[in-house]
Amino acid sequence: MGFVFTVFLFFLVLYGLVLALLYGLNRRWWQQTWVRRTTAWVPVAALVSGLGWRLGSDQQWNWLVFAGAGPLSVLLLCLVGLVAALLITGLAHSAEKIHDHWRYPRSAVPLPERRRFLRLALAAVPAFTTGTAAKGIFSSATPARIPEIPLYFPGLPPALQRLKILQLSDIHIGPYIHLGHLEELLTRAAAHQPDLVLITGDLCDDVPAYRDTLRLIEGLRPPLGIFSCLGNHEYFRGLKQIKQHFARSTISLLVDEGLVLQKDGTPFFLGGVDDPRLLRSPESYGVLQGFVERTLQDAPAGVFRILMSHRSQALDYAAPLGVELVLAGHTHGFQLGHQGRSFFESWMPERYAWGLYRKEGTQLYTTSGVGHWFPFRLGCPPEAPLFTLQQA
Repeated sequence: MGFVFTVFLFFLVLYGLVLALLYGLNRRWWQQTWVRRTTAWVPVAALVSGLGWRLGSDQQWNWLVFAGAGPLSVLLLCLVGLVAALLITGLAHSAEKIHDHWRYPRSAVPLPERRRFLRLALAAVPAFTTGTAAKGIFSSATPARIPEIPLYFPGLPPALQRLKILQLSDIHIGPYIHLGHLEELLTRAAAHQPDLVLITGDLCDDVPAYRDTLRLIEGLRPPLGIFSCLGNHEYFRGLKQIKQHFARSTISLLVDEGLVLQKDGTPFFLGGVDDPRLLRSPESYGVLQGFVERTLQDAPAGVFRILMSHRSQALDYAAPLGVELVLAGHTHGFQLGHQGRSFFESWMPERYAWGLYRKEGTQLYTTSGVGHWFPFRLGCPPEAPLFTLQQA
């Protein structure tokens, strides 16, 4: 089953829920002619958008993918908001009718002022949800920020003091993030003069643009080099071809392996963990653990160790092995955050969704990513963090 078909199927489910809620719990809205007409045209717009997205993907026309995926994604977000709004307003209206039935005698009529107030209050619910969806869509289109984050380590070698590392993750060149966005970000990043650039997976969803994406990043030319690990989307888009693109570039792709770099004569280890593609079952977590252990098996003892992993859960397996720093991505912070943390942090603390984490002397930073494959971000802006190592 193709991804576009899955998205459209999800759209149909949401559309069916909207129809049921309009006709069943919000009959007053359904009686409005403009509501019925708008509702009738929504699936037509979604079908045209979905066909454009699929045709663009088949023919590798990125402009058509963007033209199709954009409107369909907006419609999906609006339907999600409408389902929530219609459910709340429908239940509230039903509760109001039950209250009036028991509160007032048959001969009495509820105060018209109260009814008007309730209707206005309930009308604010869909306006709020739609406005929130619009804000999230707008925020997803803002340029990625470059937060400067100091990381403190006890016993940091003097030569690594103030080492600057730029992390690029989850760029997802494709429908929503194009090469122009990346070029603008890299121009700003170059002004910070990073010593090392690390890419933690999901670089490009538009395979024909993969080589151009690598060329743009190559232009940074940091003194210690540019290195990358794999993400799940590298597997989705065709790993063999993507490895060939890396082989023709100056960017080193590390797959369950590492190497020793030097800064002013002081060695440190850099490793890149393979991606398990899916991380759900205990078996898949065991696969990730094996990847981490294999990556670190040749790391020299006593040197500072940095690990690139698309999955933040690598922290659980890197910490007992004494790794100093893990950089990860993948989660996008679930694209919903508050005060620098994912909104879902308290529900899924083991996912290490966004921000800085510590475990057994190991530090992990999970970035919210430069891009996304679904255009919605609220309180979780796109980012390319710049780390500066410091002596604790």
